[in-house]
Amino acid sequence: MGNNLLSAKATLPVYDRNNLAPRIIHLGFGAFHRAHQGVYADILATEHFSDWGYYEVNLIGGEQQIADLQQQDNLYTVAEMSADAWTARVVGVVKKALHVQMDGLETVLAAMCEPQIAIVSLTITEKGYFHSPATGQLMLDHPMVAADVQNPHQPKTATGVIVEALARRKAAGLPAFTVMSCDNMPENGHVMRDVVTSYAKAVDVKLAQWIEDNVTFPSTMVDRIVPAVTEDTLAKIEQLTGV
Repeated sequence: MGNNLLSAKATLPVYDRNNLAPRIIHLGFGAFHRAHQGVYADILATEHFSDWGYYEVNLIGGEQQIADLQQQDNLYTVAEMSADAWTARVVGVVKKALHVQMDGLETVLAAMCEPQIAIVSLTITEKGYFHSPATGQLMLDHPMVAADVQNPHQPKTATGVIVEALARRKAAGLPAFTVMSCDNMPENGHVMRDVVTSYAKAVDVKLAQWIEDNVTFPSTMVDRIVPAVTEDTLAKIEQLTGV
């Protein structure tokens, strides 16, 4: 989807997308992320000359989302509506879109080990953390978690992928990245830290200590939703953008 296909009714990226560097990898290319973190990064690039770009990654499911994004030059549109107005913004901060099933785990891990990556953020829903809400502890006996512990270099869970990427960065002498949960659960940063360190201890105690010493797990607040897209919404977006 080139800019020449879009009508003047949509706000387009005015920055040079080639100048963006991949600084953040986001796991879970869902609607909330597209309409919030993606838009904020786009605003920063537009108004404050930020060079922070995104790699988008889906680990399980969402193959079509990634395929669609790849086919439209990693551009996507966010529509905002109020009682009396509609606006559309074409977000241009995505540098690359990957899916484990389409591109391979090694490609995803290699991306996470690029030196300039500073943050790995997540919107994978609460169930993607495999933690017990009652205790806050990682469910090490869950079949998917147990399988990752037995085969940590070929992980399938988000926690396993993050820990394997951190292990490779440690081995390569690269700095750790920040791990930022953006899922709607209390003290999500604490949950993220606990499941990552618990998993790492089950895999490699020295790695777990390095993670505790070097990785930051900020807590974030999520207080908005993105309404589901309807046929009427799609028709209005087509009217606004011309595609």
